[in-house]
Amino acid sequence: MERGWEMFNKLSHILSAKFSKKDDLSRQIEIAKVLDLCRQEIKKIFPDEDINIVSLKNKTLTIHISNSILASELRLREPKIISKVNANMGEEVIRKIIYRF
Repeated sequence: MERGWEMFNKLSHILSAKFSKKDDLSRQIEIAKVLDLCRQEIKKIFPDEDINIVSLKNKTLTIHISNSILASELRLREPKIISKVNANMGEEVIRKIIYRF
């Protein structure tokens, strides 16, 4: 009886390890959620500006922006944007933001 219980425990460890890993789909969903949160935070600051949030890779968010003045203003508010998004996600998902023109 003891042996059967050990085998069940091993199987549960294997299954939990398999399903606790982030697969590609769940990672893509997480990235989409982060990008949406960033859009919301930036739209609160600049509701009328055309800002295109492009990608998130290695905790670096890439934003295409129309002018350097707007980029300078966003740089000043960058720590606040990053902290709000990370707080909403419950973990550090963004470490820095790169601005492209």
